[in-house]
Amino acid sequence: MKFLMIAIRALIFSAFFAVTANAAPQEITWDDLAPPSKTGKALDFGKFTKPKGMPSLSEFGGSRTDMNAYVDNMEFMKQMQPLEGDTIAINLAGKEVKIAGYVTPLTFDGDKVVEFLFVPYLGACIHVPPPPANQIVYASDVKGLTADKLYDPVWLVGTLRASPINTIVANAGYWIESAKVEPYTK
Repeated sequence: MKFLMIAIRALIFSAFFAVTANAAPQEITWDDLAPPSKTGKALDFGKFTKPKGMPSLSEFGGSRTDMNAYVDNMEFMKQMQPLEGDTIAINLAGKEVKIAGYVTPLTFDGDKVVEFLFVPYLGACIHVPPPPANQIVYASDVKGLTADKLYDPVWLVGTLRASPINTIVANAGYWIESAKVEPYTK
């Protein structure tokens, strides 16, 4: 009888764990990432040195002049990033989330996007000044995104870190490692 009770408890615990482990990610909006300053955590970008997404010389055909021009252009764009939005939502840290937006690629592996900035509107960071840091999610080790899908809205899914990230293009307030990209449907 005692063994049966232990087995039943183990079965119930396993079923509960399986349900919670496979639970759908929490769908969030960009407004969720911009908390009032009293409820969030202030960002500090002072501790970073080399930004993520820095291209290699080989990506410019070995031309240091072309690479330096690109880096200068990105630095100019980064300087235009608004300083407001320096508070991040710590209540979302560590949660599996799903958010809709657009991709600004940083690095590629062939035609696969490996690392990018995720933003609320098309063209942010490249064609127009970047949004505030709490409106940018840095995504790394990306699964499911190819270069031919860069202009389409997508869902970004993964565990959200509330952590300042310095990139070549803009400062980001959030990071999703091993990010998964899914087609946007709504």
